[in-house]
Amino acid sequence: MKGRTKFAVLMLVITLALTAVVYGQFELAKDRSVSQMRENVDQTAVQTADQIDAQIRRQKDYIGFYASRPRASDFDRSDEFLRGLLTNPYVFGGQVVSANGTVVAFEGDVRSGMRRETIGDDIGDRPYVRRPAQTGETYVTDPERIEGTDQYIVVVSAPIFEDGERVGVLAAALPINEFTFLTMVPPLETDVRTVSIQAGNRTFHESKMTFADNVSSTATVISTGWSVRVSRSRAALDARLCQMAILQVGSLVLVLSLVVGLAVWEYNANIRQAEKLLDGFQSLREGDYDHTPGLGSGEEWHQIREGFDDLADALAAREAEVREREQRIQVFNRVLRHNIRNDMTVVANYAEFAVEESDDPAVRNAAEKIAEHGWDLVDLGEKARRLGTGMEGEGTEPVETDVAAVVTDVAATVREQYPEADVSVEVRDERSSVAIPAFDAAVENVCENAVEHNDTDDPTVSVAVETITEDGEEWTRVAVADDGPGIPAHERAVLTDGEETDLDHGSGLGLWLVHWVVERSDGRLSFAENDPRGSVVRMDLRPADGD
Repeated sequence: MKGRTKFAVLMLVITLALTAVVYGQFELAKDRSVSQMRENVDQTAVQTADQIDAQIRRQKDYIGFYASRPRASDFDRSDEFLRGLLTNPYVFGGQVVSANGTVVAFEGDVRSGMRRETIGDDIGDRPYVRRPAQTGETYVTDPERIEGTDQYIVVVSAPIFEDGERVGVLAAALPINEFTFLTMVPPLETDVRTVSIQAGNRTFHESKMTFADNVSSTATVISTGWSVRVSRSRAALDARLCQMAILQVGSLVLVLSLVVGLAVWEYNANIRQAEKLLDGFQSLREGDYDHTPGLGSGEEWHQIREGFDDLADALAAREAEVREREQRIQVFNRVLRHNIRNDMTVVANYAEFAVEESDDPAVRNAAEKIAEHGWDLVDLGEKARRLGTGMEGEGTEPVETDVAAVVTDVAATVREQYPEADVSVEVRDERSSVAIPAFDAAVENVCENAVEHNDTDDPTVSVAVETITEDGEEWTRVAVADDGPGIPAHERAVLTDGEETDLDHGSGLGLWLVHWVVERSDGRLSFAENDPRGSVVRMDLRPADGD
């Protein structure tokens, strides 16, 4: 058999195989595109419901905090108390109701005649009065439309205590809009996406736009049971899939045409074109999406170049989408940290002020708990800031690290912060290892947790650095042992499973920070029980002189 014939047969086999691959890739890409859109819509619905839930809980906390103030139980001055509440621009109106259900005071954007008629009425059977008075919980009613308008409101009510007993209820009416509960909804509503929200069978927020074909997802607002439905038009996706189908057919025709018209004298030219195409794919891998390979020598290669340009455009669009999503996450992260650091500092300071100024034991106890949890949240925000600083941006690749020096410096810092703790270091091997620059934060976090969560008067923490060999591989192990109560099983399970759930979640960012730092350093993290009590956190790193 002549070489030309062999080449033609070989190209035919390759063409058939390539045809099957192209078709399979198209089907896979189509399925992935649909699944990705559905996943994106699901994620948007859940995030929107979570944001609404956070706003509801924030308003409940505000009304509950206002109802816990000492002036709330002074019914002789309830009018003045309510006028203070109405300084909040988001509060539509408010009532103070005694424990027997009688309206004591009524202020807000209502007619004076209605206010006079309402004061003294018995409304004890209404849910927003009955529920807080009986259970002591902060309650949110179902949305109600204001007569003659398209505006909906909810009533947030909280119990009023005096000497530890429920003596009344504070009820506040708040409008449902983008300034109170729906801050995240307007930015989500575009010409290709809509958001609707229901409470039971009543839709109190609905977009005017509808789509003939869409992908929808529903999520539930946990605190109220509201249903959030996000719909996204499939028009752009269907158009893209149609283009992909056309491109597939064109590619198949192109391949068959190449096989029919291919000759031996084109062999060298095709090899050169293939090299140019490979260079183009290399440019794509390096992120150069503007690169266009200079393909010629026939219409077929010109078509391949157009397909390459389409692929480059698609990859560039995808990378832009990823960058936008990362930017959005960074904005959310920065705003959250800012709110935790600033707002919770204000809350904690006011709580400490209440502890100093109040003579009521119940109020002092409540204020102390508020201050304690407030400072915990401020600390959580600081950990999130350190985590973002250490894990994002440039300089986060593993580098050669003097582990012994890092551990020694961290131990000195922890001793300075916790003089009551006995923090010791034992360096059995001073080999350098590979870790990201944030590794010192991980070691410091483990040591701090070992001291802070220790239930003894004189906490003991020992840090050991040594070289171990397991399954033929060498590791530099940093082991932090303590004599505390140990790390709860559910805390370790969160890191083992790789995600948090409603029924199984960690208490903070500490262990996550350690997990991410060790994982980014291409190391491994494990836990063990200490003898006779306590826990051992082991962080294994690869030696710097290894492969």
